[in-house]
Amino acid sequence: MHIVNICICTYMREQMLSDCLQSLVAVNVPDEVTVTVSVIDNDASGSSEGCVSRAAEVLPFTVRYMQEAKRGIPCARNRAIEESIQHGADFIVFIDDDEIVTADWLVNLYNYNVQKGGRAVVHGKVSQRLPDNLPASIQGLYKGGKRFSGEALSACATDNVLIPIHLVTELELRFDESNPLAGGTDTIFFTQATSKGVEIFQCNEALVYETIPKQRATLKWLAKRKYRAGITDAWRKSQRGRSKTSIVMSASFHVVSSALKMLMMALLMRGLARNQSFLKMCRYAGVFMGVFGARVDSYRHIN
Repeated sequence: MHIVNICICTYMREQMLSDCLQSLVAVNVPDEVTVTVSVIDNDASGSSEGCVSRAAEVLPFTVRYMQEAKRGIPCARNRAIEESIQHGADFIVFIDDDEIVTADWLVNLYNYNVQKGGRAVVHGKVSQRLPDNLPASIQGLYKGGKRFSGEALSACATDNVLIPIHLVTELELRFDESNPLAGGTDTIFFTQATSKGVEIFQCNEALVYETIPKQRATLKWLAKRKYRAGITDAWRKSQRGRSKTSIVMSASFHVVSSALKMLMMALLMRGLARNQSFLKMCRYAGVFMGVFGARVDSYRHIN
């Protein structure tokens, strides 16, 4: 019998967390698996405790609530790791507090790990639920970057992922807390995992839905996210042995070419293509600045 601990890190998003926990009520459990749930509240005032207590009354699993007073998502994730080890979990599953799981999500996530020998990380699919009446020039920005089931990944996010416990016991991997509000620490964590021989696979059948609030469905918010992702990309390129000069030259080329394409698409009144070029420019601006040590506190304010 294996223990799977579902971990949800949260910060002052009680309604979203409530919806997330409620979706776990109907989740199917794999054979020979015991499920537990850990909610790590990154709000020192404990604003989510009541929500978790109410969910614990209806969930068919053991539910644990804990506070991580040290602010920052990597701190909350590391607390989730320690709790999972302490309670004897064989697998850690991370989902975000703004997600809704589907009935067979966990069965598909776990069974794919078994299919791959039991030691691989498995990343599931996250499908966005967008606000109503979004213009096509914004809506279309959420349709790129599709992965196929079985695809081997060099890194992934913690938005829907199963992690065998050996990553954090044998390999002693942890999320980097040196810049706790910066973002990108999940990418760094899994990049370090693959550098140590860990395999990561995509499983689109393990589906969750992410609720996108109106505050995030804007070009400004997406631009900040792309810029931050670019900073993380700079770190990854450096870890692979690329020189600073090479990274800067490549990033500069992409910034300029994307800016030119953006202007062209604006003149042609192709709103979606213009926005796509703008976001690409923002990402490579992040790569450029990341080489010189730029940081962004993406999680200082939570939407």
